Amino acid sequence: RIRTARVGSEFANGARRRGDASSNAAGVDDDPVDPGVMSLREAVEAFAQANDLAFVPKPGRTYEGLQVYSFGGVSVAIDTAGESLRAKIGDRWAPVSLDTLLKAHEERARAKSKTF
Repeated sequence: RIRTARVGSEFANGARRRGDASSNAAGVDDDPVDPGVMSLREAVEAFAQANDLAFVPKPGRTYEGLQVYSFGGVSVAIDTAGESLRAKIGDRWAPVSLDTLLKAHEERARAKSKTF
């Protein structure tokens, strides 16, 4: 399960909003210490692993106070409080879904392979 892993305007695979029909019957949010619940960072890391990509922090790099990570060849910042994922696409940071992030990585890898 992924606890409110909002990624751009989409939710990561298996994610659900707190309080929706799939939440528990009492309407109480999942315990944040529940080992069966993934954080947004963990969800992005699992998505990277599922696609055979490195997902590692870039030491000393931040964007708006958030740690910057390398997702394959794309820089990303995860706002856990705002439940969003931003990627550096070209010269600007933009909110992205996991699928868009994967496509950005593939485009960047393709562009790199064409340079001699």
